[in-house]
Amino acid sequence: MKNQMQSARGVTRAAALLAVFLVPTACDVKNELLQPQNPGVVDQTAVGSPASAAALKIGAMGRLKFVVSDPAVAGFAGSSIWEASGLLTDEFMNSDFQNSQNDVDARTISPDNSASNYTRTTQARGYIRDAIVAELKFEPTKTADIGELYMALGFLEMTLAENFCNGIPLGFNTQGVVDYSLPDFKPRTNAEVYDVALAHLDSALTILGAATDVNAVAVRNATLITKARVLVDKGQYATAAALVPAGTIASSYQYVFITQASSNTDDLGIWTLNNSIARYSVGDSVVNYGGKTFQTINAIPFASLNDPRVPIVRGVDIKLPAEDAGQTPLFIQQVYKNRDDPIPMVSGIDARLIEAEAQLAASNFTGMMATLNALRTAPPKIGNFQAATMPAIATTPATKDAAVSLFFREKAFWQFGRGYRLSDLRRLIRQYGRTQDKVFPTGSQYKGVPYGTDVNFPVPDAERVNSQFNGCIDRNA
Repeated sequence: MKNQMQSARGVTRAAALLAVFLVPTACDVKNELLQPQNPGVVDQTAVGSPASAAALKIGAMGRLKFVVSDPAVAGFAGSSIWEASGLLTDEFMNSDFQNSQNDVDARTISPDNSASNYTRTTQARGYIRDAIVAELKFEPTKTADIGELYMALGFLEMTLAENFCNGIPLGFNTQGVVDYSLPDFKPRTNAEVYDVALAHLDSALTILGAATDVNAVAVRNATLITKARVLVDKGQYATAAALVPAGTIASSYQYVFITQASSNTDDLGIWTLNNSIARYSVGDSVVNYGGKTFQTINAIPFASLNDPRVPIVRGVDIKLPAEDAGQTPLFIQQVYKNRDDPIPMVSGIDARLIEAEAQLAASNFTGMMATLNALRTAPPKIGNFQAATMPAIATTPATKDAAVSLFFREKAFWQFGRGYRLSDLRRLIRQYGRTQDKVFPTGSQYKGVPYGTDVNFPVPDAERVNSQFNGCIDRNA
């Protein structure tokens, strides 16, 4: 397969239209959650032609990008789910004064904290569902477009299960009518949400069929990687790896989100929060704050290690202080150093790491090391960023425990800032038998509070308009 960077089809165009769909609303929780099926200028009831169906699809794909990787749209200044999950783990440190953000960083998140971007994630599901209905009715031969929408729906559902507690409702409206008694509004476990995501991903693959045009192949590859990721989340490593061999998906493949150049309403989220307004700093294991030194147990020293896959510059060297009046040391990532850099939703790197984890699960440590070292010695691009060639790791781990630690460390650098880290830390507990205090940031958080024990985001109180929802079933990994 050729070296390929495929944009999220429609997202490039969606940037210009997204502001139309993001109509500000009053502070009404119920309307917030129901907004997906009432998306402003073009909603499902207004769709009456192929052109309007296509417009709905463009807006829906724009919503997907907004939810996972882009907070800087229509005046929304919060973090996207990728950035928020990086803050809950060790990818980022909070460098502003907002209590909601510091609670995420300190792993003490209450259900009234909206920093997780949950509501916009549920809204995006609604947009995509509406777009599927419209495309099936008015553009049924656009199989690549319809398949892409089903893929996006599955990706969002996977994202919910990876980041939130057990107890996620998957309700929806039908032409503006809500019936909270429907089974869809019953809270589901993460495992049940993964199964729903798999069903939608399988729908995408069925619709795409064996088409060989460029768009269909690109969407099929993205769907296969996403499906394999869900299977890994379910512990089905060999089945996952069988979907994404190098003969099917090249290491150079990327399905990227594109931002609109020269627009301050569509900047890449990681760039906005870290490189621009300095509300986030790249995470480190030792932090000097307020004249004291704090060590965060279990944290990868992303900043001080300055690995070729996550290069950084110091804020002090470019005269950019952290937003909290410079109290937090600011480290600025250089993978996405421009406001409009593309960021991969999924990539061939992800496919290789899925294969490596299947080798790990089979105790084939030699095979795992060969896969990991092939990436190090011939690193594929990450968006536009080309990491420097790295030497192969010479020593093969002798035990399963050591192999697990090495694998997840390598994985963390390859997938930095792309929404993998929280799910991986949860899996280290759920699938590999480690305890949260041996996995997540632990000890004294640098802003003066002990780290809590949260290993996910709670479904927020905004969901309580749903009469079947009474809070998380549990907060387990």
